[in-house]
Amino acid sequence: MSNIISKAALEARKARYQPGCRVELVSMNDPYTKLKPGDRGTVRSVDDIGTVFVSWDNGSGLGVAYGADEIKLLPPTMTEKIKEQILAIRATGATNMFDAQTVQRIAFDSGYYELVDYIETDVKAYVRFILTGESL
Repeated sequence: MSNIISKAALEARKARYQPGCRVELVSMNDPYTKLKPGDRGTVRSVDDIGTVFVSWDNGSGLGVAYGADEIKLLPPTMTEKIKEQILAIRATGATNMFDAQTVQRIAFDSGYYELVDYIETDVKAYVRFILTGESL
């Protein structure tokens, strides 16, 4: 496989590996790395030649080279999904985010059923997240 990335493939790679998404290493063509298949990390960026820069959980910052190395996208955890839903509702400006009942209604109308359930079962943690930004 050629290591030169087309414009279309680059745009697709940037769309797929958004900053903040989680990935898992499948293979890496670097005999000197301590990374091994199964290692996980968080994407920081994708450069103009298709290298995906990852903050690996083991502390490494080694990039994943287009055409040489392989990673796979991990599905978001439930906590990440709920956080994304909260931020999506906040971005609409439709309500005061401390009005948990209205947020819950908007979440339901938007199909964010995980957030609806989260507010129902742990409204204090929801309010703490809105107030402080602490993890859910």
